[in-house]
This record gives sequence, C-alpha cells and structure tokens, in this order.
Amino acid sequence: MRLLIDIGNTHTTLGVWTNSKLSSVITVETKNFSRALLKIKNKPIKEIFLTSVVAKNILSKVKKSLTKLISAKIIEIKSSSKLLNVTNGYDSPGKLGSDRWASIVGLFSLYKKPLYIIDCGTAISIDCVNKKGNHIGGFILSGTKGYSRSFVDANNLKKIKLSNLQSSLKFKPAKTTEKAISGGYVLMVISAIEKSYNDFSKQIGEKPILVVSGGYGEFISKQLSIRNKYIPNLAVKCLGLISDRL
Repeated sequence: MRLLIDIGNTHTTLGVWTNSKLSSVITVETKNFSRALLKIKNKPIKEIFLTSVVAKNILSKVKKSLTKLISAKIIEIKSSSKLLNVTNGYDSPGKLGSDRWASIVGLFSLYKKPLYIIDCGTAISIDCVNKKGNHIGGFILSGTKGYSRSFVDANNLKKIKLSNLQSSLKFKPAKTTEKAISGGYVLMVISAIEKSYNDFSKQIGEKPILVVSGGYGEFISKQLSIRNKYIPNLAVKCLGLISDRL
C-alpha cells in the first residue's frame, strides 16, 4: 500500500494506491494538509510518493507532518530530463511543473501512444507527447481567477465575477454581461484546445489521445467536440502508475 500526494499551490490531493488501484482520495486546501493525514495515518503505508509545485519552505512543513504521522519512505517525483523512457521537452527540464511531469510520464507508461494532456487547475496547462515518449512542449492558459482579473482596468467590468461555468454553453451568445464574460472564457479555452490539438495532430501525422483533468476539467471535457478521456485526480493516479514501474 502506497500513499500518493499531489501538493498544489491551492489544494493538495491524497490517495491510497493498492493493487494498481486508487482509493480513499481526499482533496483539501494545502494549508490544512495535516488534518487530512489524520484520516489515513492508521493505514499500513509502505511508501509515500509525492509531487509538489509549492515553495521549499511549505514542502518542508508537509514532509515534517508526514514523518511525524507515518513511518514510510518518501519518494519525491521531481521534473527531470528523463524518466521511464519518457523525455522532457523543456530547455531546462527542472522548470517543468512536477505535477505536469508526473502526469506525462504516468500516462505514457499506461498508453504508450501520443498524448495531448489538459489540466484545468489554477492555470490551464497543455502538454504534447509523441509516440516515442518525447514531450515536445506545451502551452499555459489563464485559469478562471486570472481571467477575471484581466478586466480590472475596464470600469464597467472590473466588479463582475466569473459566474458558474456550468451555465455557459458553447457558442451560445449571452444576453447579460456576466454570462458574456463566463461564456467568453469557455469559448476561449475550448477554441485554444481544439485549434492546438488539430495542429499537433497534423504535426505528428496521427490523432493523439486527448486527456482532460483538473478542478473544472469535467465541464471542459463535455464541451469539447473532440473525443477525449476525463480522468479526475490525474497527477495522483499517475504517481501510482509511476510507483508500479520504478
């Protein structure tokens, strides 16, 4: 039994990996990480696999909490130039987010096919992987909070908050400013994903598997006209896939 942890800037997700299956998934605000550990501290954890994008001082506190409550080896998956026959495409491999790297490596080890990976988190990341397992780069788009802040200099728009995205239907013009802003965001994201996916498909000469995850990934997945796989808790699941192969 392994404990898997994806430590994000806002939220942290924990899960238990047993017999190549993910269970007992908990997502909490990163600042409340220690409380989440109390729910699983009595499980027979043999190893802990984690990935993190937080500052070193926050990660240090997380590791201290882990060692106090669970007696198990901690293995941190950091972004590297190569792992499990997957090659990092960044000019400086260590600059790629470790959660993105875990997802890239884990998914390619599972499918062994070209991939187009969308993670809808604080920001929206897109990663491209060819059939040889070479990560050839990606894109980063604004998340919902950043998009809302982009209107701060527009006097009539700066106080408008992004409304529930679930009510924003693709390509349906809105009749209120609030819905127009929300619908515009959905249109921007969907258009960017579909355009870049089609360009990548032409570049490699085949259609990659399109995987979507993240906090509002399920909603984005349903809006896409391209066939895709929605996988919740992607980074955590991929940590499990990696742990089976190391």
